[in-house]
Amino acid sequence: MDSIRPRILIIGAGWAGFILSQQLNDTKFDITIVAPHQTFAYTPLLASAATGLFFSRLAEEPIRRACRHITYYRALATAVDFTQKTVTCIPSVLQPGGRDVPDTEHPFPVEYDILIIAPGCVNQTFNTPGAAEHCFFLKTVPDAEAIKAKLLSLLEVASLPTTTPERAKELLHIAVVGGGPTGVELSAELTDLFNEASKTYPHLAGLPSITIHDVAPEILGVFHEKLKVHALKTFKKHGVEVKTNSHITKIDEGALYTKEDGKIPVGMVAWATGNKQCDFVESLHGVSKATRLDRILTDQRLRVLKDDQTVLENVYALGDAADIFGKGLPTTAEVAVQKAEYLVKALNFFSAKPAGPFIYKQRRMVAYVGGTDGVIMGRQDWTGEAAWLAWRSGSLGWTRSWRRKGMILASWAWNLIGGREIARK
Repeated sequence: MDSIRPRILIIGAGWAGFILSQQLNDTKFDITIVAPHQTFAYTPLLASAATGLFFSRLAEEPIRRACRHITYYRALATAVDFTQKTVTCIPSVLQPGGRDVPDTEHPFPVEYDILIIAPGCVNQTFNTPGAAEHCFFLKTVPDAEAIKAKLLSLLEVASLPTTTPERAKELLHIAVVGGGPTGVELSAELTDLFNEASKTYPHLAGLPSITIHDVAPEILGVFHEKLKVHALKTFKKHGVEVKTNSHITKIDEGALYTKEDGKIPVGMVAWATGNKQCDFVESLHGVSKATRLDRILTDQRLRVLKDDQTVLENVYALGDAADIFGKGLPTTAEVAVQKAEYLVKALNFFSAKPAGPFIYKQRRMVAYVGGTDGVIMGRQDWTGEAAWLAWRSGSLGWTRSWRRKGMILASWAWNLIGGREIARK
């Protein structure tokens, strides 16, 4: 390696990239991270942030820290030359209104000795007409803020004297596309929000409604059957309609179309399903990829495999963009965190000799279904308030900062006393 300290280049600041940037030894390595956002989002907290349970900025952490000696570029990686050990990047420029625009006119190279590829995935709309233009997504804090602002706007428009009750009911119909944990938890948080909003907006009581659409025959597909049944019963009790085997054909401003029901008036469509690889991962050639989701394949030490299944030295991949050959691990935060922690140890302590293989430890799976009720799948299956408390504490446990933990706890306590303040932006 050419430099005094080996140069580590991390692409991406999701769960894997962020943990690596914060925990790799910055006196041993010269660390550079390239990511289009200067903060890392705690994705399990985004649904709560989107519905006003706490200030949305508590659901993210800055990449730059005074105590960390790292280089950060707000940019997108676009190409890599494995022979020259160089990654081409383009700036990601923040525009008024919070929109990021790639600056293709000013590309720049970043050299590395060790490359770690962890850019995560992007939203997959399955080429549904109108989805990209009219849907709200939930991958970043700006996404959560956009949902919160839209919900507030809908409540206020529905309150105008010129809005008929029939029109108000249409405006306050929220469609959630996706019956996985993200879609289920967002629906649960929306249920709680509308229940509390009936105190602030008593004239709108009974008008809000939530519908979950999923193309699969059931929601929470990875959970045990009795937990799925419990979730459905809870949603039915709270008035949440679940439409499985629902094939969405088009989305317009104010309407969702399905093969089964035709046009369905809605105030907002939240898209909480589907992942696809980012352009950078799709552009990679000479590396082995899985047939499902085009994920980069690695060996059990997270080293990228070439097309011929040999190892690409000093190149690692993890997070949603990668999978271990023959394993088929899920694209979850838990997998990304465990892989990142493994690679931190491997590089910090075992860089002179090979570390042992990565072994994934399955943790319990938790989902919130609204009204202080939840489902947990693990060694024992739980439901009810105990599961909700475990989910709340688990959500808090994702945060890496004690200051943020304290501020979120204070927000929860204040909400219990005075209710959530959805009107605050």
